[in-house]
Amino acid sequence: MPGVVPLWLTALFVILVLAMAGLTVVAVHARRGMRAAAGIGVVLAGWLAVTAGLASAHVFEDFSRLPPRLLIAFVPAVLAVVWLCRAGAVGRLLDETPPGWLLYPQSFRIVMEIILWQLFVVGAAPAIMTFEGRNADILVGLTAPLMAWLLSTHRAGPSMVFWWNVAGIVILANVVVHAQLSAPTPFRVFDVTPPVTFIAYVPWIWLPAFLVPLAWALHALSMRQLRRRSVPGHVRYAGAR
Repeated sequence: MPGVVPLWLTALFVILVLAMAGLTVVAVHARRGMRAAAGIGVVLAGWLAVTAGLASAHVFEDFSRLPPRLLIAFVPAVLAVVWLCRAGAVGRLLDETPPGWLLYPQSFRIVMEIILWQLFVVGAAPAIMTFEGRNADILVGLTAPLMAWLLSTHRAGPSMVFWWNVAGIVILANVVVHAQLSAPTPFRVFDVTPPVTFIAYVPWIWLPAFLVPLAWALHALSMRQLRRRSVPGHVRYAGAR
């Protein structure tokens, strides 16, 4: 891995990943009980372990291969997001979930952007991946609590929050595209130093394998929830006014 990453920075990233995984389990437990939460916990722990194991075995470090090996860690997670957006059981769960629950967690992106900036400072990531370059993702994290509050207190309509989610998806997609085009693959466009290779190593593989899909999932599920509640006569969260 390029650069020498301080232990505290690696520890902070691991804590962030575990905190978001734990928050997911707690949220499921609050709505579906221990059995469902345990199932989600096993799936998440298994996925994190598998991707970390593959990274430890140097599976993702060869960026010259086509298709890119990082797709092994990225595509299954994205397919899981697509399933979440279509499953009937998930839709019923969204009907029982307070609207802000899907927006507040997006604030984790503030911490992630600070971590990326520190990776740039120590020479492990290029500036293009930070808010000093072409990464505006911190704006989503900063506005997430405000949007959650506005929606929960009915000071913002569903349409405003829906388009905020769309903007969040596009902003994150922009980061992913720039990361791909800055990696030493045959598709490289941006000749940055260092190239984006840190995500091939443990624990940083969890950024494309878990945190990025999680952010997209929160956006997509929030949009699905808003759409379901816009249907006349549809069952809404009992706590909503």
